[in-house]
Amino acid sequence: MQGNWNQSNSYMMQYVVKPGDSLYMIAKAHGITVDELKNANHLVSNVIYPNQVLLIPKYSNCDKTYMTELGDSIKNILTRHNITIDDLAFYNDLDKLTLEGNQLLYIDKKKKTHKIDKNDTVESILEKYNLSPLELLKLNQEQLFSTGEIIVSK
Repeated sequence: MQGNWNQSNSYMMQYVVKPGDSLYMIAKAHGITVDELKNANHLVSNVIYPNQVLLIPKYSNCDKTYMTELGDSIKNILTRHNITIDDLAFYNDLDKLTLEGNQLLYIDKKKKTHKIDKNDTVESILEKYNLSPLELLKLNQEQLFSTGEIIVSK
């Protein structure tokens, strides 16, 4: 698989900052936290500039991998690991998927999300997804927890 690998086995993709971008917007668009984005780019502040190239740790939340074998197909990989094509695309660049063997794929299921309703309480969300308060907070470090917000629920 082409790309840069850091010490935690996260695939790094490049992103060119556009006028009006913020670290929060970029992180949210790529499913990572601002801290993960800052750490990947050794940033000490939130200041970024148009045309600045940032590294995005695309697979930072995935810890299950699969090494492709000769003869693999997307269909048998999806079936074997009980995932959808969306799950596979969430963690992998499918345009670079060759299935020639010895290609590292990230295969965790995409985390579920929950859109907060005006009737939701923290307790109802914790119960619905069988989460502890700490787990919910860790999954949603950058969220405001307001009505209409989409949060990660496991």
